[in-house]
Amino acid sequence: MSITSLHTKLAAAPNSRLRFLALDGSLVTKSYADLRADVVGVMSELADCGLGAGDLVGVLGPNSYEWVVADLALLGLECVSVALPAEGRPSAAQLAELVATYHLSALLVTGTGPADVESASAVARIGDRPLKLHKRRHTCEECPSLPADVFSIAFSSGTSGSRKGLLLSKAGVENTIRVSAAAWQVTEDDDMLIVMPFSNFQQRYLTYLAIWFGLDVTVVAPERMFQKLKVLEPTIILGPPSFFEVVYNRVRAAGWRDKLPYYAAALLHAVAPGRISRRARARLGKKWTGMYGSRVRLMFTGSAPVPPGLVKVFHRLGAPLFEVYGTTESGWIAFNLPERYRVATAGRPVEGIAVDIAEDGEIVVASPHHQALGYTFGAEQGQDSVFLPGGKVATGDIGRFDRAGFLRLAGRKKNVIITRSGVKISPEELEHEVTTGCRVTRAMVAPSGPDGLLACVVWLDDAESEERRSEVDSYVKELNRQREPSHRISKVVFRPETELTVDEGLLTRNFKIDRDAVTRKIFSTKDRADR
Repeated sequence: MSITSLHTKLAAAPNSRLRFLALDGSLVTKSYADLRADVVGVMSELADCGLGAGDLVGVLGPNSYEWVVADLALLGLECVSVALPAEGRPSAAQLAELVATYHLSALLVTGTGPADVESASAVARIGDRPLKLHKRRHTCEECPSLPADVFSIAFSSGTSGSRKGLLLSKAGVENTIRVSAAAWQVTEDDDMLIVMPFSNFQQRYLTYLAIWFGLDVTVVAPERMFQKLKVLEPTIILGPPSFFEVVYNRVRAAGWRDKLPYYAAALLHAVAPGRISRRARARLGKKWTGMYGSRVRLMFTGSAPVPPGLVKVFHRLGAPLFEVYGTTESGWIAFNLPERYRVATAGRPVEGIAVDIAEDGEIVVASPHHQALGYTFGAEQGQDSVFLPGGKVATGDIGRFDRAGFLRLAGRKKNVIITRSGVKISPEELEHEVTTGCRVTRAMVAPSGPDGLLACVVWLDDAESEERRSEVDSYVKELNRQREPSHRISKVVFRPETELTVDEGLLTRNFKIDRDAVTRKIFSTKDRADR
C-alpha cells in the first residue's frame, strides 16, 4: 500500500467520515464513500486536462473538503503537489504569478478567491465542477529536477519566518504514518482533530494516517475550536502549546475557592500518580479540560517551547497531554507516551530513529526513511548543513539526554546569544524560567541593543496591570540574584498578549515566536525603553 493509492483505501472504511467546521459555523460531513467518489471524479477531470505523473500542481486556500479532494486526486495521478501557504485573497494576476514562480503545470484554488479565476488559464477552483483548465508547459530548464520518490513540496517557516520548500518523500511519509499508528495504537473508533492549515504538512499527514487506518477526521477553524469540541468529541488532538494554554492560564488565574477541585486533583496525583487515580482526577478537572470533549484519549504538543507547568497541570487534572518532538525534514524524532513519559522532556527516540548530540549540543538524527529529501525553490543553498552524509539530518535544535534516556530540548542553535566575553547563552532556557515562575503568556529574551545587555519581552493578558508587572519584575530580580552576571536580564518589556498573532507578524505559521520580527518591532523602536 502506498500513499499514492490512498483513494482506493477509502473503500475499506466507507462509513468513516470527514467533518469540516468552517469559520462561519457551517458543518460539512462526508463519508469516505462520498470522498472516494469525488476524488475519482476530480482525477478524471484533471487527467482530461492533460495532468499526470510528475507535473507540479499547486494547491492554495484555507482548509476545506475541496482541499482534501484535490490533494488525494493529485496523489492518485502521481502529480507532485505544491502546498502553497494561504495568505489573504490573491488576485487572478497574483495566481498567474504563482504558476510562473513555482513552475506549476496548474494551480487549484479552494475556498473563496477572485471572481476572475478563469482569466488565469492554468488555474481552476476546485469547487467548480467539472474542472477545466489549460495545462501550462514549462521548458526543461525552468522545472526543478526532483528525486523519483518526491510526491509533494511543502513550505516550512522556522523561527525566523523564512520559507523553505521541502521535498517530501513517499517512503519517509509512509514510515511516519506507520510509526505514529503503532505508537498511538489507533483504531477505527478514533477521531483525529485537525486545526492548523493543510499547507502545514503535519495536518495532511494526519489525514493520510486517518484514511490509511479508517479513522474519522474532524477539521475545525481555529476560531471555532473551543466552541465546538464538546460537540465534535475528537479522541486525538495535536497542536502547539497555545492550544492547551487556555486551561493552564484559567487554572492559574482562578481564585482559591474555584481552585479547590484542582487542589484535590493535585493531591491525588501526588499520592497516587498515573492510572490509579486518573479517573477521579479527570472528574475533578472536568470544569477545565471538559472544553476538549469527553472522548479525548491522547493530546500531543510541540513545535514551540512547552512550559513544563502546562503539562503538569494537565496531568494533575487527569488529562492525557504529552510533549513530542519532530521536524518536517525527519518526521517524528521523540515521543512521550502514556506508558512512558517524563515531564519537561520531548520523550524517548521513536522506533527506527538514532539520535546523537553533536559536540556543540545540536541534535542530529539518522534514519533510513527521513520525511524529506532536501530543499528546493531557492532554499538549496543551506541544504548541505542540514542533510548530512550517512542519512543524517541536523535539526538545528540544542538538546541533551537525561540518565533515563529522555531527550531534553534547550533551544535553537541559531538563537544562541554570544556575549562580548564569549559566553554562550540559550535564551529559551531563560524564557522557560520566566514562563514557569510567572503568570505570563509568552516570554522572549534577546540583546536589547549594542551594549549586549539582555532584555525579556513578556506578553500578558493584562499588560497595564501594575500588580502583574510588579510580580514579574520581582521574580526576574530574584532570578538575577541566582545567575552569573552574563545571564542576568537587565530590563523587562511588557506587551499585550493580543498582539502575539500570526496576522500581527509576531508568530510564524506554526505559532512560534518570530524573533526577528519581535526584535524589529520592539527593540528597534521607542518601545526599547522600559515600560
